[in-house]
Amino acid sequence: MCAGKAWDVFYVVVDEINDTIKFGITSGDPRPRLGMHARDGFGDVVRLVEGLPGDLAPRLERAVLAALRDAREAPVRGREYFPAHVLPLVLDLVDGWTAGAPAPVGEPVQLALNIAA
Repeated sequence: MCAGKAWDVFYVVVDEINDTIKFGITSGDPRPRLGMHARDGFGDVVRLVEGLPGDLAPRLERAVLAALRDAREAPVRGREYFPAHVLPLVLDLVDGWTAGAPAPVGEPVQLALNIAA
């Protein structure tokens, strides 16, 4: 929960000076959260998806984090700040989950290959 409400907004912002992106979730009106990030240098909003149903926003956030981990991309600050070169991967995931495509039903699953068998 965010400010007593369900998370229903997913956003991606960019700090062009430091070549960094930040993504996250919030609830209701995203302007206060985006304003806070803008004051921190993340003034370019490249994705803002509002009115997400149910728990889609937090599931999407976890899926993006899992995809970045699987791509061996490490955060540069906190857990949601990454180098800007990951932006295409993040946007592909966001667009795939929110542009009318059905979202995955469960949590992302990391698979392992047992080559010793």
